[in-house]
Formats: sequence, C-alpha cells, structure tokens
Amino acid sequence: MAVMTYNDQLRHMFANVECVLAFDTAADYLGLTNGGFRAVAQIFVNKKQNIEGTEQILVPSLEALEYEEHNGLLCTTVNRTIIDLLEQNGDEQIIAESLANYYEEHGESFEGLKIPKHLQPKFEKYKAWALEYYEE
Repeated sequence: MAVMTYNDQLRHMFANVECVLAFDTAADYLGLTNGGFRAVAQIFVNKKQNIEGTEQILVPSLEALEYEEHNGLLCTTVNRTIIDLLEQNGDEQIIAESLANYYEEHGESFEGLKIPKHLQPKFEKYKAWALEYYEE
C-alpha cells in the first residue's frame, strides 16, 4: 500500500471543503518549503467549519483572494503566499526556505515576485538569508 504524502493528506482532508490553502500550508503544498511537521493546516474560509486539525482564517469572500487550483485544491498563488508569509511575521525558517526555493526554481532570480513597497524591508532581510540558505 502506498504511503500518503502530506499533499495527499491535504487533498483528502479538504476534498469537499470550500477553502483556500493559506500561509505555511500553502507554502508546503506549493513545494516552497522542504517539508516538516505542521500541527495544523491553515486555510482561508468564508464561514467557520468543524474540521479538526485546522487553523481557519475567516475572510469575507474567497473570490477576493489571489489563488489558483493546484493539484486538486485551491491554494494562494506563489506570489501571494510569499506576501502573506512576510505580512504574517511567521516562522522565519519557512520564509527563508520559501524564498530560497523560489530563487533556485526561477533561474536564481526573484524577478517574478511582486512585493508591495511596505514589505520591501522585510523582503530584503529574508532575501539575504535566502541567498545564503543553500550555501551553508
């Protein structure tokens, strides 16, 4: 019997749930991180649902989010995920890893990212970490 990957678990968990994967969960699902244990799955919802093991972020409308369908689930776009991670002041490891992997996968460039002006100082900080990430 095949072992379920984390993404398989997410697809099973949210198969019939109206939600958009968010923050660390989105970064994991999109392959921006190198994986790791997450106690809860973070999702955007427009109404709270009784789903164990989730952190539900209530938003007025899912349609207003910047997301795409990715391997069977709705997930914030790569650009939006990185912006959300920077705005959230979340796990520094996840932010640095996400930027490092983005950089590697995009021809050693951050050019495709559109980071808002107010997040530029944070982006520059983590960008420097990301550039050193795989050199250690």
